[in-house]
Amino acid sequence: MADPGRMAPEERKQAHALLTRALTDPNWRTASRALDDLMRKLLVVHRLLEAEERLAKRERRADRM
Repeated sequence: MADPGRMAPEERKQAHALLTRALTDPNWRTASRALDDLMRKLLVVHRLLEAEERLAKRERRADRM
């Protein structure tokens, strides 16, 4: 499984800012938009980390052959 702890520091800061906005903004539309943006960002990071793991597994299999 992808490790979210491997997110770059800048990505973490952006994700934290979006989460903070989603939780604290009194305007529900702004909060909802921030939550949507956060979810998109996390899905992209998750997919990239999974792809990286799959690539590493393929390389290990290729090295064994």
